[in-house]
Amino acid sequence: MENRRRWFMLFWASMTVQLLLWRPARPQVEGFLSVDCGSSATSDYVDSDGIVWVSDAALMKEGKSLPVTGGSNYVLSTLRLFDGNQSKYCYVLNNSAVKKGAYFLVRASIWAGITPPFIPRAADGIFRFNLIVDGDLWTTVAVTYGNTTWNAYEMYIRAQRSMIDVCIARSTPNGDAPFISSLELRPLLSKFASSILMSETNRIFSPVRHANLGVLPSVEPTFTRYPDDQFDRLWLNVAAEPRNVKVTESPIDKVTKETPPVKVLQSSLIGEPDILLPYQGLDPHGVYFVEFHFAEIDPAVNASGRRSFNIYANGDLQNTDGAIDVFGTVGANAALTQYFVVTPTHAGDINFNFTVTNTSLFPACLAGAELFNVQSHTDITESDLRNRIEEIKLGLGLSSYTGDPCLPSGFGYNWLNCSNAQISAIYLSNYHIGGTIPSPISAVSSITKIYMNGNELQGGIPDLSSLIYLEVLDLSNNNLNGSIPQSLATLKNLKVLNLQNNNLSGTIPAALLQRKYATLLNFEFSGNQLCEESSTVTCVSSASTSNTSRRKNNLGVIIGAVGAGILLMGLVIIVGIYFVCRGRRAFTPEQPLSKKQEVQSSKGAPAIEKVLPNSIHEFSFQEIMSAIDNLNTLIGKGGYGSVYKGVLSDDRIVALKVASDMSRQGSKEFLNEVNLLSRVHHKNLVKFLGYCKEEKLVLVYEFMAKGSLFDCLHSQNARISPLPWTTRLRILVDAAQGLRYLHYGCNPRIIHRDIKSSNILLNDCLEAKISDFGISRKCFVSESGAPPTAVVGSPGYIDPEYVRTMKLTDKVDVYSFGVLIFEVVCGRRVILNSSQQQIHIAQWAISSMKRGVIDDITDPVLNKEYDISSVRKVLETAVACVELESLKRPSMSDVFLALKQAERMEVESISNQVFDPPSAENHY
Repeated sequence: MENRRRWFMLFWASMTVQLLLWRPARPQVEGFLSVDCGSSATSDYVDSDGIVWVSDAALMKEGKSLPVTGGSNYVLSTLRLFDGNQSKYCYVLNNSAVKKGAYFLVRASIWAGITPPFIPRAADGIFRFNLIVDGDLWTTVAVTYGNTTWNAYEMYIRAQRSMIDVCIARSTPNGDAPFISSLELRPLLSKFASSILMSETNRIFSPVRHANLGVLPSVEPTFTRYPDDQFDRLWLNVAAEPRNVKVTESPIDKVTKETPPVKVLQSSLIGEPDILLPYQGLDPHGVYFVEFHFAEIDPAVNASGRRSFNIYANGDLQNTDGAIDVFGTVGANAALTQYFVVTPTHAGDINFNFTVTNTSLFPACLAGAELFNVQSHTDITESDLRNRIEEIKLGLGLSSYTGDPCLPSGFGYNWLNCSNAQISAIYLSNYHIGGTIPSPISAVSSITKIYMNGNELQGGIPDLSSLIYLEVLDLSNNNLNGSIPQSLATLKNLKVLNLQNNNLSGTIPAALLQRKYATLLNFEFSGNQLCEESSTVTCVSSASTSNTSRRKNNLGVIIGAVGAGILLMGLVIIVGIYFVCRGRRAFTPEQPLSKKQEVQSSKGAPAIEKVLPNSIHEFSFQEIMSAIDNLNTLIGKGGYGSVYKGVLSDDRIVALKVASDMSRQGSKEFLNEVNLLSRVHHKNLVKFLGYCKEEKLVLVYEFMAKGSLFDCLHSQNARISPLPWTTRLRILVDAAQGLRYLHYGCNPRIIHRDIKSSNILLNDCLEAKISDFGISRKCFVSESGAPPTAVVGSPGYIDPEYVRTMKLTDKVDVYSFGVLIFEVVCGRRVILNSSQQQIHIAQWAISSMKRGVIDDITDPVLNKEYDISSVRKVLETAVACVELESLKRPSMSDVFLALKQAERMEVESISNQVFDPPSAENHY
């Protein structure tokens, strides 16, 4: 009896790829949509099952089409790979059957081929990425590299509008690039029990498996689907021993509303006398819906009660209304469906037992089984809001972003910030967008922040008076024209308004200026043809004024003569701008340099008044050229320009950074950089000595004789004369101390945003100092809380969360510093180039740490000459720094203290080695 009860189903059999044959195209089944992803087919084609397939070329413009090797299935012979940086890539599915409230089966097939052209990033050799349907996270795909079978993922959903979004996305910002082989849409009936439950519970159903039980081993193919199943459900044919199979060719009356295929009902699994049907690997916390399909096809069972049995799930009786008697309920050759809601064990198992009653003359039987994972469901973003976003996308050329703009959480458009199904911010700084500012933006009333600076926007500023919650509006560095709308003055919550460097003209609304002078509004408008409303002169390019100091005297104006009809000459002389400052006020990027005014000379070069601390020297261009021997001492190039080694007249050796151009933006930001550098002083920051602002814009620094940390780790000399562990620790401590000063010792605080080994410089004593911490990259955190306007950083070091959200905090530097720690410990570049892919150093190191292998991580040139506890402490600090969620990362103060502790551990270890008495062993 025990053996009979342990009849075990080979339920999780592998999927065998079906051979698809070409046929002349014929009309598609009504409501069916079958998409061959990555296909280059120029016309529809029909497979051997009579299903019409179309290429995804018309549905998806993003991604790459790649061939797949090792298969004979034409649909699976290509895939589409999405290796870009969007949060998700969506297929928008619609046809005549897709209507709000209609039910559908969505199926995504995934296969990378036997020899994929790319490899997984995880050490276990498994590709992982996410599938999304509308606003719901569908499932995480897990595909083994080189797998010979394909994976099909299904979902039952209820359409929320006249189209369905099926999306594919990385699991993490640094995760595997997602790919897809095919996509299918099939209409379902509203009378299905699953449809009714979806409607009543507002849930979606993810099929675990449709199983056709009691199939002879000789039956091919492995699946039963369309045309045998009019809904094209994918039934896995589960083979059984011939003695356990009952088959008929008689027609079956499908009286059940579930309408299982006749082919499924024409064969049944027969127990001995009971049946055990196990499901394993389920979600222990999940809820599952199961449907069992029966048909009495044995002519010997011709009376009620001859075959009766009960169904148990993990020992609990399910059919509490009485034993299952198929013939007694529906008669012979007729379908009967029973369905139940069940939960797995803590181990994720559900064991169904079909146990005969004491009076049954025949064993239990089962024709088919369907198990569904009941998943939570989120309504998509409200249609009016989606329509506004679609209009904004169209106007700005952002149509490549598809799917729900906000959902699922974490997978909305990466230039939107959503909260509670509402859009709170637009981050489009330096997105290379053009056109005009779309007027539908004014209909998104929940917006609090708009950053559209650094683009090629033209036209005027639309009426935004309906955005009553707007706090920040940054439209600087565009090509906007026209006047400043009076409506902006009605936005009572507006705290930051930046309109710098556009082509705006006319008078500035008095209400905006009043709020600016009352320090209620951080308002910047320089670089435009604007003037104050009270002025009687022609408006000219205006310069920014301070909004943190109160004015004592108004702007004085002297008007020159105007020659009528022949020559228009405006002469505007600024009589004086005086500021009354009580105490030393913090300098922010929104403030100008004190007592400075920038104007354009006739030659287009900046004319600058000298008002800097006495300790900072202003060099003439002749002095600069003499110091660098007429540009013959080049030692490097960077984003700012060329770097030269020079010798001053007092024999000091210096490094000189010469700006690569004299662009308007560069000249306007130059004095801000100089002013900041003159104020920031710390032993672990490269010392600023002076500047030149004549024919070239030049910054002069102390010379760091040992070069960069990058050179000391990765150059040829680094292999010959490597940095010992104690020196590396001291460098990390120095750098952490310098970065901690930028974060907490400056007023306002400075976020570097480009921490990397090439920006850590070393002097003769190998003391580390941070370079490139100026504001030419707009790295301040303003007092208003306004974030930066562009993502700045270097590949491998940049914080993935920062790239995704554009939210700048000091934890951006912490992430980069964690990568730097790994680089110092491992002696490897931050991007490791293997023979087949690029791997991030943090991912590589952490995977080794999880295996408990520390010595394999450290730089081989160290020869294990270190205290293992010290190294482990440093690595643990690095791991904490590179947490993907910034809130989980430590502060730089915590990092500094942790590294100091590791340094003490190393010193104590060395001390113990020095003072430990020699061993008496082997001393003869």
